[in-house]
Amino acid sequence: MRGLVRAVFGMGLAALVIGSGCGEQLVGPVTPGDGAVVNTFSFPISVKLTANADPNTLSVELNGDDITSQLTGGPLLFTGTIDPGAPLLDDNTLVVRVARSGQAPGGPTQVGVVKTIEFQYLPPKARASVVANQSECPTGPLAHCRPGDVLVANTDARFVIQGDLARNLHFTGTFGGNIIDAETVVGGVPQGNDNFFEIQPMLNIEQVIHATSVEIVNDGQDGTSAIVRSCGPDDLLDDINPSSQVASLGGLFPAGVDDVDYDAVGCTEYRLNPQTRTMEVVTTIENLSPDPITLFVGDFLNGGGELEQYTPIATQAPATILRRAGVGEMLANFGIRALSLYGYGQAEGVDYALIAPAVPEVPVPSSSFTTSGVSFVMHGATIPQALLGGSPNFEVPANDSNSFRRWFEVGDGSGGNAVDSMVDVLAMANGTLTGCVREAVTNAPIPGARVVARDIVTSPPAAVRDVVRSHWVTDANGCYEGRVPTGSYQVAAGKRGYPYEGGGSTPLLHPVTVTAGGTVVQDVVLPQTGRLRVEAVDHASDPVPARVGVVGFDPSPEIVLTGTVISANDTRTQVFYDQTADPIPTGLSRTEYTDANGVVEIDLEPGTYQIAVSRGSEWSLYTQQVAITAATTTTVNAQLAHVVDSTGTISADYHVHMIDSPDSRVSRKDRIEAFAGEGVDNIIATDHAYVTDLDAEIAALGFTSFVNSTPGEEVTTFDYGHFNAYPQGQDTSRIQTMGSTDHGGAAPPGQDFPSSGYYNLSPAQIEAAVLAKPQNAGKETVVHVNHIDSHFSPLRIDTSLTPPQSVLDPNAVDGDGFPLPANPLFFRLDPSIPNFYHHFAGLELWNGYTIGQQGEFLDDRIGIWMNLLNQGLLTTAISDTDTHELHNLRSGGARSWTPSSTDAPSGVVDVEIARAVRAGKMVGGQGIYVQTRLLATDGSGGTASLVGTVPAGAQPGTAQAGTLVTVTNAEVELEITVQAPTWAPYDEIEIYRNASTQVAGSNGGTPTLFTALPTATLAAGPDFTVATVPVNGSQRLETTKTVLLSGLTQDEWIVVVVKGNAGTSPPMFPVMADGVSLAQNPDLASLSTVTAAENGIRALGVTNALYVDVDQNGVFDAPGVSVVP
Repeated sequence: MRGLVRAVFGMGLAALVIGSGCGEQLVGPVTPGDGAVVNTFSFPISVKLTANADPNTLSVELNGDDITSQLTGGPLLFTGTIDPGAPLLDDNTLVVRVARSGQAPGGPTQVGVVKTIEFQYLPPKARASVVANQSECPTGPLAHCRPGDVLVANTDARFVIQGDLARNLHFTGTFGGNIIDAETVVGGVPQGNDNFFEIQPMLNIEQVIHATSVEIVNDGQDGTSAIVRSCGPDDLLDDINPSSQVASLGGLFPAGVDDVDYDAVGCTEYRLNPQTRTMEVVTTIENLSPDPITLFVGDFLNGGGELEQYTPIATQAPATILRRAGVGEMLANFGIRALSLYGYGQAEGVDYALIAPAVPEVPVPSSSFTTSGVSFVMHGATIPQALLGGSPNFEVPANDSNSFRRWFEVGDGSGGNAVDSMVDVLAMANGTLTGCVREAVTNAPIPGARVVARDIVTSPPAAVRDVVRSHWVTDANGCYEGRVPTGSYQVAAGKRGYPYEGGGSTPLLHPVTVTAGGTVVQDVVLPQTGRLRVEAVDHASDPVPARVGVVGFDPSPEIVLTGTVISANDTRTQVFYDQTADPIPTGLSRTEYTDANGVVEIDLEPGTYQIAVSRGSEWSLYTQQVAITAATTTTVNAQLAHVVDSTGTISADYHVHMIDSPDSRVSRKDRIEAFAGEGVDNIIATDHAYVTDLDAEIAALGFTSFVNSTPGEEVTTFDYGHFNAYPQGQDTSRIQTMGSTDHGGAAPPGQDFPSSGYYNLSPAQIEAAVLAKPQNAGKETVVHVNHIDSHFSPLRIDTSLTPPQSVLDPNAVDGDGFPLPANPLFFRLDPSIPNFYHHFAGLELWNGYTIGQQGEFLDDRIGIWMNLLNQGLLTTAISDTDTHELHNLRSGGARSWTPSSTDAPSGVVDVEIARAVRAGKMVGGQGIYVQTRLLATDGSGGTASLVGTVPAGAQPGTAQAGTLVTVTNAEVELEITVQAPTWAPYDEIEIYRNASTQVAGSNGGTPTLFTALPTATLAAGPDFTVATVPVNGSQRLETTKTVLLSGLTQDEWIVVVVKGNAGTSPPMFPVMADGVSLAQNPDLASLSTVTAAENGIRALGVTNALYVDVDQNGVFDAPGVSVVP
């Protein structure tokens, strides 16, 4: 229809010239021509007139806008250049009008000739559009794009601005209007593999923009930057409370900042140029009040995926120089140029970066503070400045606005891409550094190698430094390339499993000097390496997943760069790989897990090692010494035996994190392989603020017969406790969290402040919120308190009081009226609530793997539990790992066993788990599996035990739950059964009966931590026997001990702890590898034969309580709390 109208219009007007003859032509050729497709951003335009046209009457319109003034020349040929910008569109209409020359003045109005040209303007533009279909979205493990979000893309990159503005609690992802996904585009193909979570603009340390609108300002048709704007008032970010963090570290929070509600609105524009992978981000703060305000502005940034962090630091005043810095999460710094997150493992090939503004655009360089995977980047001010009471320097005048900008980049997998973008946007003098990493002898390329440009100065003392200025990951051809600021560098390369160039314990350094516009080629040759292949089978010779530990010393260890920012040596980074957050335990040079077929292959430097193949606390250990040689694959065939008989129970870890948690970068694949390799039957997935279900991934990886998953979530308040809730259902309409529990409590936009009467949920309200979620109906969801000291201590809950009481004071304020740590408002809690103690079904007493974490359980927490038992508040002791990492082997730590109707992981019933936790039928251990029974001796045949599935509704300490036995003769037999693999020796049994406790720690004078005193301690040898029993072609340690408890005068609860002690039992190295002393074990021979005299993790096991009803009333009557000096 449009073409038809144009044709009719053209025929009617082509010769419509006053006084002219029919068919006279006044307008000749026009470029672009009719039907043309323009593929360049700027393009020429020309109009040629005939001799009869009056050039003074020429009018040219582009899409209705007069552009005549952009043409020069004449009288017959007019030319010009059209640059990107309005009024250009994809489909354009160019209208040329001109009158016949020679008409007398004052004559009839000249209608003239109209020539209309239709052309397309289609250079490779940036585009902004609302996502209509899921197929338009980026893909990857953290891709959260959905229809309704806004896609901003060009031919190199694609970014997603969240259009869903509904509150969805998840740290930096609580509010909409922010960047939530990013991916590169190569050859027109989106590369997927999105591993980025979100970046949230920050107004004043604790406040962020709560976006209430998202709009497309420029869709990019005009060839300029595509622009999307999100706007909203300030609100608190409920998952983050920096003021309490600063107070806990003994710092000073800036005056007048804590939870202050400003009358302000923030708008952030996201601007993508057509020819870059770097998006400009500009935030404008509008002050609606009659008084000026000063703010600490910046961003909260959470990569969230399989990403290592690299923070290029500022190099000159006014920033204080951090003199030793590389890759890894910096606690804090004085000034940064950028913050980069680059992928490894499954995320290799993608990176993200925030590029900071530079002086003089800001008064001082930006700085960052990173904790628990979330980075707080402050622009134009430094973190130490803020912590030392400095004033903010971003001023917004009264009834006016001010803006700050930065840039966000997505790249192809190197931290150096941040530096590349940085030299662009900051217009820094730069040159190019390029080269390839190859293998000696074969000259084969080495993909995935790490290459660094280090700035090393050794003198004078005031200038000494060792700083990584750029960092690359080599491509499929083993090559790297990037721009760096001009200067001198030392180039080196390394790859895990390869010797360093030169064969030493440190890499060979290549000095280079990069000049402006110049290119320096620096290749690196790494020595050939060896390869280890492990094939694991069980006692029936069937393939089985396993963990492989390489005992020995790394010939090419990672280099550690230690610096001081706030406190001595508080910043630890490295050169090639960031292992600071996931260190390999002492005495091991590598740790890996096999696939479902029991097979793994790894590169390993030539040398002699002991290979330790294990499968957790129920399995034997296989060890073999091997000599790895260059260019050769050495195969180890390991046979493991299932030596612990846990029939009727399933083992589970009740506290597990992976990449959907902001502070874990472990992929779901790696997490599944790890727990299958550790012999754990069930993963209770408890990501922070995310309901994780692993069943589909478990099936896809072939692990269904080895491990199961129960969906759960860790409800994570910032400063008054974490709470695990499971089993849960997912809410798939909330893709970023799958239905997280909003512990912050929703409020109208701009009003989420205690000063407006909106508070965080109390512990009791948190449990109620979990249970009220529609997706949890019928699942018998249970909630327990994690790492309980982080709950009882800050809320000052004294469990020696009956009932327990949180000793807080709503009137505790400082001289400026801000709440002190003893005030509920300090935690954003409702000060009208008189007691924040709430009774939960479970307490995570023991979470972890290390010697220190065992100590926390026995020295600080066990007494809290026993205080509750002593006053009849029966709750379940839970043992698990709280694992966030992979290579530090924490996933092989404490675990719990509960009764199950099946021994097959694939048959695990989630409600059976919930009922067992609620009823207290659980035992925990690390290397030890211990069960207890109570046997009546009065002829009744009564028993109580921690095995046997639990009926619905059964409560702890009841006959219905099977944990209470009634006796008529004031005595009962306690039967203790212990099993352990031979690598987990034990020598002591502790029996706790209505035990007394001792104060182990206080907060503000309130006792909050307690240990407990065993009623009896039994030693191996004189009191019980540890037998070595053959099983499945291997052996286990086993004890059965019966203790008669007679003369009982009151009801009792009974708990048993079994452990190995230093000096009697050797540590569990190399299966549990923390704490081994290198001074005592300087070589492989000594590492292979650790003794009882050495430091290390010992075996430990614990039961839950069984109960004796002595007064025969059918219930457990608590004895009362007993605290001794």
